[in-house]
Amino acid sequence: MSSSAKKEKVSTYFRPIKAVTVSNIKQMYDIYASYYENTSLDIFLDDLSKKSGVILVSRKADDKIVGFSTQTFFDIKVDGKRVRGIFSGDTIIEQAYWGNNALANTFYRRLIIERIKRPFTPFYWFLISKGYKTYLLLTNNFYNYYPNVNGKDEKYRRITEQYCEQLFPEYFDKDKMLLDFGQSYVRLKGDVAQITPELKATSKHIAFFEKVNPSWRRGTEVPCIGACDYESLFRSIVDVPWKWIKKHMLGTHKPAGLDVAGQGAGQQRSQSWSDAGAGDALEQTKAS
Repeated sequence: MSSSAKKEKVSTYFRPIKAVTVSNIKQMYDIYASYYENTSLDIFLDDLSKKSGVILVSRKADDKIVGFSTQTFFDIKVDGKRVRGIFSGDTIIEQAYWGNNALANTFYRRLIIERIKRPFTPFYWFLISKGYKTYLLLTNNFYNYYPNVNGKDEKYRRITEQYCEQLFPEYFDKDKMLLDFGQSYVRLKGDVAQITPELKATSKHIAFFEKVNPSWRRGTEVPCIGACDYESLFRSIVDVPWKWIKKHMLGTHKPAGLDVAGQGAGQQRSQSWSDAGAGDALEQTKAS
C-alpha cells in the first residue's frame, strides 16, 4: 500500500438501508464483484435488502465509496432468554485503504450504541467466516467467543445454533457447525487469503480455523459469535493501554495472527476488513 493512499482522508457513516441510494449500491457492488466469484447484482441486492443498514466509507476528496459493511440487528431466544445481536454481512475495503481505522472505529461505535440501548440484555457480534482472516478478527478482538481453540464452547455454541437456525435454516449443518450454501455460492477469488503450512505452524488459530472448516476453499462458512459483555469491557480498559505500551514503547509486543498473516502475504490480494488487510485496525482493541 502506498503511504499516500493510506493517509488519504475518508469519511465513515452509518446509513439505514432505506436511505442507501442507487449510486451507493452501484459503487458498493463494483467493489464487491472485484473480490468475489459466483456473484451477480441480483444476489447482492437480495442480500442487501435483508440488512438493517450499512456503514459506508467514502473518500473525502470526491465522495467515492471505497469500503462498506452491511449490518443487521435482531433478537433471538436462547434457553427462554432474550439475546440481542448485530450480524455483519459483506464487509469490504479497497486494498489501497487497508490499515485505515475509520471503518473499524465506526463499527465499534455501532456496537456501543446498541449495547447502551439495552444494557441488561446479553449482546453479541454474530458473523460467518469463509476465510481465516475474518476468524482472526474474532480471536484478536474478543475475550469470549465461539468457536475457540481452547474449548469452553457449550454456552456460545447454543447461541450460535439459534442464530443460524433463524437466519440460515436450509443451509445449517448442526453436526459440523458449518453453513454450506452449495457449489454455486459466492466465494473468495482463488488468490485471496490462502492458508499455507507456514501460517498454520505460526498461528494456532489459523490451524484451528482450517480444522473446523476444512472445506473453506469452496465457500463453506463457520458461524461465529463474540460476546460484547461487561467482563470484556473492563478487561480491555487495562489491556488496550498495556498493549500500546508494549508495542510502541517497550518493543515487546508479540505479533498476533493477523500480523503474521500480513507478513506472509505482503502482496496477496485480499478483499476486506473481514477477510483482509484492515485487520490491524481492529486488532488494536485487544492485547495479545
